[in-house]
Amino acid sequence: MGAPEIIVRYFKAKEDGILASYYLDKFRFKRDNYLDELPSEDVRNLATLDERGCFVGDNYKCRGNYIVGLGAVTGAAINDSVISDLCLIETLKQFRLHDFGYHHGEFTTIEEIEMINQILNGVIQYLERKCYKLLSDRTL
Repeated sequence: MGAPEIIVRYFKAKEDGILASYYLDKFRFKRDNYLDELPSEDVRNLATLDERGCFVGDNYKCRGNYIVGLGAVTGAAINDSVISDLCLIETLKQFRLHDFGYHHGEFTTIEEIEMINQILNGVIQYLERKCYKLLSDRTL
């Protein structure tokens, strides 16, 4: 049995020198495949398991697991030196230190979703510029 596909993709991107593109895809996925909505009921009640045992119906940015995952991906991108802008790094550090409502058993607020979207937009714009520059440098 081989390594999970996500790990294979990561090491292939690292080997090929395209980690910025790899992370850009991850952040775009987090932006485009998760909902900004704040459901009227607890999102944990909306999730069900599919035939493989994976959660379905839990694609909300307001979930604590999503927020923790976003923090982990931003940290990994910084550790891999894909994100090196000091202002952006500080913004991401503040995001990871934010006292989200779910820490206190409360629901995520619309202001927190807006902050998440600002983080995503800032990181995506940064990585798009970086990928464009890397591509331009390779074609020269």
